[in-house]
Amino acid sequence: MQGERNKIIRYALDFHIEDVNTYSGYKGDLIVKITTKDKDVVIAIRKYAISLGVEDIVVKHNPNLLLYELYCVTANEEVYHIKIEDLMHEINHKS
Repeated sequence: MQGERNKIIRYALDFHIEDVNTYSGYKGDLIVKITTKDKDVVIAIRKYAISLGVEDIVVKHNPNLLLYELYCVTANEEVYHIKIEDLMHEINHKS
C-alpha cells in the first residue's frame, strides 16, 4: 500500500491544499493527512483514493477554522505480517 500512499500525495499536490502529512498509526497503518479549505478538493481526492483501493478514508470538518482534514489509511503489510507471525508464534507456544 506504500505505492497508493505516494500516488495520493502526488494527486493532491495538483490541488489547492494547505498541508500534507504522512505518518504511521498506532497499529502500523500508513496515514496520509491532507488539509484543505475546499470541499471539492476533498471530494476529488477521496474519489481518487477509493479508485486506488483505499477503503479506510475519514473526512473531518472544522467549521471554526474552515478546514477539511482528509485521512487516507492503508495497511503497512510489513508491520501486519510481523504482528501475525508474532501472534501465531505465541499461540503455538501456549498449546
